Amino acid sequence: MLSLLSLSKTYPSGVEALSNFDLEIRPGEIVAVIGGSGCGKSTLLRVISGLEPATLGQVRIHGEEVTAPHPLINLIFQEPRLLPWLTVEQNISFGIRHLDAREQGRRVRGVLQQVQLQGYETRLPKELSGGQAQRVAIARALVTQPEVLLLDEPFSALDAMTRGSLQRHLLHIWRETAATIVIVTHDIEEAAALAHRVVVMRPSPGTMLEEITIDLPLPRNELEADLDPFKKRIRTALHRSLAYADGTDLMLV
Repeated sequence: MLSLLSLSKTYPSGVEALSNFDLEIRPGEIVAVIGGSGCGKSTLLRVISGLEPATLGQVRIHGEEVTAPHPLINLIFQEPRLLPWLTVEQNISFGIRHLDAREQGRRVRGVLQQVQLQGYETRLPKELSGGQAQRVAIARALVTQPEVLLLDEPFSALDAMTRGSLQRHLLHIWRETAATIVIVTHDIEEAAALAHRVVVMRPSPGTMLEEITIDLPLPRNELEADLDPFKKRIRTALHRSLAYADGTDLMLV
């Protein structure tokens, strides 16, 4: 169980990025977080990952408080952030160099199979497409065998075809690993297609506006009619969230 308990984050500049954010995430659940720019989505992931300390509140995994980067939690950024002078294999194994060579090799082979990049071990990042580079970044996160994967708009810079392919890869990995996944996205269709629950955030400060449960089996097709009511609810909540950002009187929206 991943528990977010009354999380608040205020930066030294005085900007209040998060306020009183509460959420319980079940093991193996996929939760999508959506909201406008500046509503605290990325800050939320950084606090969950332990990269940023909360000003108030707690993050707990299996009852243990997270106050620093945690071995059971890994964060995947929007950009792959691969080290250009290292091969695919070396990039993936970078975080497990404390293990013996045999165990490193076993894990790297396993995650390359999960992201379907067998045979790419010796390639450099410049020899990869955008989608392949992002799959290497996912493999690098998986190789530490985390229970929780945090993804910060990981597919937003990719074309529609590559994005769809990586969404399918992500669900394949979820089925194989039973990982808990929290994905930040700005894409309503992506949130509806991937998540068991969608959390819509409002800004100034960032907090939860609405939580929407999607009780349809995975995988889903973004275009299937059964998703339309859920996408409408997400769109309506997002519209309300954006009204907070521009100061619109919500009674008139």
